[in-house]
Amino acid sequence: MEVKKSPEADLERRRPLWLLVGYAVALSLVFIALEWRSPEEKFDADGTLSDLLFEEELDIPLPETLFEPPPPPPPAVETPAPLEQLDVVDNETPLEKETPLPPSSEITEGTPLPELIPEEARPIRAAEDQPYLLVDELPEFSDGGLPGLMRYLTQHVRYPAFAQRNRIQGRVLCQFIVNADGSIADVQVLTGVHPALDREATRVLSTMPPWKPGKLKGKPVRVRFTLPVEFRLQ
Repeated sequence: MEVKKSPEADLERRRPLWLLVGYAVALSLVFIALEWRSPEEKFDADGTLSDLLFEEELDIPLPETLFEPPPPPPPAVETPAPLEQLDVVDNETPLEKETPLPPSSEITEGTPLPELIPEEARPIRAAEDQPYLLVDELPEFSDGGLPGLMRYLTQHVRYPAFAQRNRIQGRVLCQFIVNADGSIADVQVLTGVHPALDREATRVLSTMPPWKPGKLKGKPVRVRFTLPVEFRLQ
C-alpha cells in the first residue's frame, strides 16, 4: 500500500524559499557590516573640533634637556689700598770716603802682610774722642805709605820658634787706632790663630813709628783700622 503525504504536511516544497530568505538576510548583514562607519566628527566654523572625546589621557614623556651647571663665579680680588706717597727729601750730607784696601799677599817666615780694612761701612761717633772709621784723608804710614809698612813688618816681625817647629801658620786679624798726632794705640787681636802668633802680631804693630794722621774736613782726627797679618811657612 503506497503512503501519500498531504500538501499541508509536505515541508520540502518550501525549503528553497527559506534558503533564499536566509541568503538574503545573511547578505544584508554583510552589507550592513561593510557599510558601517564611525560617526562623523563635527567641526565648528573656525575649524576647531567641537566635540573631541578622549577615552584616556596620554602621558607623553618630554625629553630631558641636560644642562651643565654654570661655572662658579671667580673669587673676588681685593683691591690693594693705594700706597701713600712719600716725600723725597734731598740729603746733602756728603758721604765720607771709604778706606781703600791694599793688595794682599802671603809672607814667608818673618814677613807679615798688612791690609787696611775699615771696621764698619759708616762712621758712628758716640763721644768726642770716639775714633772715626771713614774720613776725608786716610792715615798713612809715615815712611813710604803701604810699601814702607810692608818693608817695616818684614824687617821687624820675628816668627816664633815654637810656631815654626809645630808648623803653625795662619792669619791674625788685629785692630788699632791712629791718634790725631799719628801715634798708634789700642792694639788688639780680633781673630787669633795661636797665642804665639797673636803676641808677635800685637808686639810689632805696637812698636810702629807714628803715622800721618787722618783728617776730616781738614782737621786731624782719630781713625780706627783693621789690619790682618798672615803668617805662612814655606
